[in-house]
Order: sequence, then structure tokens, then C-alpha cells
Amino acid sequence: MNDRTIPIFTGTAGLNTVLDPQRLLQASQRATTNRRDTEAVIELAVAVNVSIDDRGLVTLRKGDTLAQAGSFHSLFCDGGDCFVIQERTEDAALMQVGTDFSLSGVRSGLTKNHRMSFTDSGNTTYYSNGLQNGVITAGASYDWPVDVYNGPETNLQLSAAPVGNHIAFKPGGLMLIAVGPVLWINHFPYIFGLYSLARGFVNFASDIRMICPVAGGVFVSDSTSTWFLRGTSWFDFVQVQVATYPALEWSLAYDKVKLQDMGFDVPGFGRIWASTEGVCVGTDDGTLINLTDGQIKYPSGYSSGACLVTDSHILHTV
Repeated sequence: MNDRTIPIFTGTAGLNTVLDPQRLLQASQRATTNRRDTEAVIELAVAVNVSIDDRGLVTLRKGDTLAQAGSFHSLFCDGGDCFVIQERTEDAALMQVGTDFSLSGVRSGLTKNHRMSFTDSGNTTYYSNGLQNGVITAGASYDWPVDVYNGPETNLQLSAAPVGNHIAFKPGGLMLIAVGPVLWINHFPYIFGLYSLARGFVNFASDIRMICPVAGGVFVSDSTSTWFLRGTSWFDFVQVQVATYPALEWSLAYDKVKLQDMGFDVPGFGRIWASTEGVCVGTDDGTLINLTDGQIKYPSGYSSGACLVTDSHILHTV
């Protein structure tokens, strides 16, 4: 009798929904290779409510605890204060979330069922939902600034900031505001209340789903494709298509990731979002890398999602 122990598996290479389940890598196949991770490592056709670490260990995900009962959306925290929109019977309210998950009212009377876009600049948080906008300083809400032009005589028509569906601050003084298919860009650095209606914009073919600033420019997704605007301001952007598929709306993670932590042999940071074709990382130089298109086939019919980066681990939904 042979009493040799044959392990069923010792770990997994991750989820693979691209290949037919019968073609997935099995432990016996790994054992015949010369790779260092040959010890009964398999690919999974289905993974439900589990986590997989960077060494292939499969564990049950941690449970959850109810922090606040109610209807909430548009949670935002970019290393500072945390905010969320609460849907109520008559209106929606902008709430600040404490470190103990308590809620403090910031602004009431908002239109119900409108996602809120947030961005930080310095100690100020800017917000806009397509119908209402404003700024938050020290826990209080104020009107979005309306600046007055005091420069040399000009023929430009300079107007107040449009109320956008998506907003994003790019270091260097740019406030990017998307209204439908138009990306508006402030005319002067750090002056967020003056926009040129004639020149300070970039048009896209369909409504904008995502604005993602990085050091070398801005990733922008409309409803069909993903683009990179290479440059530093509205007058020198060069528009390049980097993917023939769009981002999932609201899926951009606020935290950056170290590229080396993601397995890339290059320094620097990237931004993470989910797309219709998989999880994407956008680098500072405008490179878009799809991390999952070779292993995971995303379900069709979804246009929005969410994404969270914690300790260089990515959690996302569609």
C-alpha cells in the first residue's frame, strides 16, 4: 500500500473565468513544471466570499458590522475628512463621517438620487452632483467660489464654474469639471471660479464617466473609450486613446498604489479603476495596463462600480 500523501492543492493562482473550466491549470499539471510554485497550485473557476493573498492562500473574507442604518452613497475619503450622501424621505443630505462612524450634518436640501463627486485641494473639499455644488472647510459647507478677473484687458469671456457630474483636482492648480461630454478646465491655476467658455474645454464623443489626474496628464473615460490628455493645462493637452473600452463610472479609487507592489519592475505610483474589460492601472506617464483581462471575463451590462485600495490590495464591485 502506498501511503504517500498527495495534496489536492496548497494554494491558487487566482480566479480564471476566461478559459473553459476543464482547461484550467490543475495541481497535477503544475507538478510537472519547473516553476518554483509547483506545489499543487490550481486556478479557480469560481471564488465566492474568499480572499487570496500574494502567496496563493485562500481564506474566508472577514465579516461586516453595521455602522449606520439608512440609505447611503457617494462615500469619499482621500486621506483627510470623510463624507457621504444620505438619502432621506424628503431630500438628500451631505454628512461628515467621524472616525467612530458617527454622522454630522454638513448640508441638507440636496436633490435626491444624484451621485456626488468629490475632490480635495489643500484643506478644502469640493463637491458637485450635476445640480448642486459647493466647498467644505472645517466641517462647514459654503458656496463654490465665484472669482473676478483682475488681469490685463482681454476679449475672453470668463464665467463661473459649471456644475459638473464629475470633478477632479490635478496638482498644479487645475480643477477639472465634466458636464455631459465636455471637460471644463479653469483658466488660471488655483482660481476655481473662472472658466473660459470659448477655449477652456475638451469635447468627447459621449458623456464622461471618469476623470483621473496623474503626474503626466489626465485619464478621461467617456461611455465608449478611455483617453489620456498628456500635458499640464487646457492649452497644451494632447489627446490619445489608450483603451477601446470605458471605465465603470464611480469606480476610480482615491488612493494611489505603488507599481512595484503590483508586480511591476518600475518605480512610481498608479491609479486604479474598474472597466468593462477588467481592473486597470493608469501610470503617471499615461500608460494604461489591464491587470485582469487575461484571467477574468467581466459580466456585460454594467456601467458603474466601486473600487478600494488598501495595503496595495484591490477590492472592487460592478
